[in-house]
Amino acid sequence: MKSKQFYNTTAWKWFRKYHILNQADNDFNIRCRTSGRFYTLPDKRVHLGHYIKVFDGNSTNFATAFDDRNVLPQSYSDNKYFSGKPDVMRHELIKDWGLDEIQLLEIRKHNFCKLGKFELDLISDEYRKKYNDLKKIKGSPF
Repeated sequence: MKSKQFYNTTAWKWFRKYHILNQADNDFNIRCRTSGRFYTLPDKRVHLGHYIKVFDGNSTNFATAFDDRNVLPQSYSDNKYFSGKPDVMRHELIKDWGLDEIQLLEIRKHNFCKLGKFELDLISDEYRKKYNDLKKIKGSPF
């Protein structure tokens, strides 16, 4: 699966929407966890950045693509132009999950993982449900 195809999947759509809404406050304000800048949703400059990249040069790594411990809200510029600021991202993830969990994530990146339509449909269904449950509590800016 190529990069553009991955980010156009329904699984990615629901995973992203859930995590962005989950990190936003009740007024739909959200902070880029690597720059500290605040945005109000729905702002196109808000991305969901990966600490362990899905596509890195010529390699593809789906083992951690949909791992909750691997993503944080990030500004478009930090995600695209600064490669996600991996050192800052790692520090922020350790604050959220603890060092042991992030070290397990870093080990997990070496596992081979292929995502086909069946797996992506399961992920999509799971995060669509999570998003809809959260939307009942917070509402939705999307």
